[in-house]
Amino acid sequence: MDLERRFDVALCGYYGFGNLGDELLAKAAISLLEECGVPGKRIVVLSKDPEETSRLLGTAAVDRWNPGHVFWALRESRTLLLGGGGLFQDSTSVRSSFYYWGVVRLARVANCIPWCFGQSVGPFRGKTAELLARDALGACEERVVRDRFSIDILEKWGLEAAMAPDLVFGLKLFPSNRPVCAKTLLVNIRPWKDELPERLAAAVGDYARREGLELRGLAMAEEDAEIMAELESKGLMELQGIQQLVSAEDCSSAWPGECAGAVGMRLHFCILAVLAGVPLLAVPYDPKVSGLAEALEVPKWDLKGPISLGRAEYLPKIPRVREDVGRIFRETYLRLGGS
Repeated sequence: MDLERRFDVALCGYYGFGNLGDELLAKAAISLLEECGVPGKRIVVLSKDPEETSRLLGTAAVDRWNPGHVFWALRESRTLLLGGGGLFQDSTSVRSSFYYWGVVRLARVANCIPWCFGQSVGPFRGKTAELLARDALGACEERVVRDRFSIDILEKWGLEAAMAPDLVFGLKLFPSNRPVCAKTLLVNIRPWKDELPERLAAAVGDYARREGLELRGLAMAEEDAEIMAELESKGLMELQGIQQLVSAEDCSSAWPGECAGAVGMRLHFCILAVLAGVPLLAVPYDPKVSGLAEALEVPKWDLKGPISLGRAEYLPKIPRVREDVGRIFRETYLRLGGS
């Protein structure tokens, strides 16, 4: 602990945007830091909504879009943690890679040690985002990614990295006394290209009718709720409501203790299904989802045919996954000079 600086960790990710997966990543990173002996008062978070982030997480927070505030946070912090997620990619826009590259470069100017944990790297369609990612991740003193696809990219760049499960596996989210909804199938669909949402909705709707199940939509972001409502209006599936999850507390109330299963696109929807212990069919629209499915041997949809669900065969692996997250995180932080 460097008492000359106000903070031990400046936590940077896609925080404050209303995407539950990223908010869970922040919560998990802070929980693991606390297990490493870093209290909340020694953490500052870069957020789009610093007031709400501070209220929810119990840490200091600054406006991620204000360069002066960001530089102050980095100058006052011993390390910068890129805390999980697909920060370096250009599937949606090259702007994400520009932003996080800029934060890492500012950290170096502020003599703040950058490191990353739980990252997915890529995919890249163009050279600009790839070059920015290579430079920023090359500047990190520790690199831990969450899938083999990312390891392969870093190896191609000549960068060493370790692999660990997603940070959210470190959270304890679900009580044991949840309600039973044996005839409910949970579904998560996010906007995507090539009419994938339409194909998935049609396949899920057919499966639910064939098996006599009720469909319930779970949205991890507002855009998920909007696309699922649109797909229902087209007659592709019939939903018994759509619930947008906005906090960790919502997770425990929204997931039944037993249900017919879950079919989803978002990585953290899939992780929540695994943690809740329900049969999961993952939709591998992105390498990070494929990586999760392959690591846990979760069934994947082939993106075109009918769907079917099996049993939750992955359950015996979860205690070890949880243990690995905490152990690798502690070892990584200690190598950076943490207490």
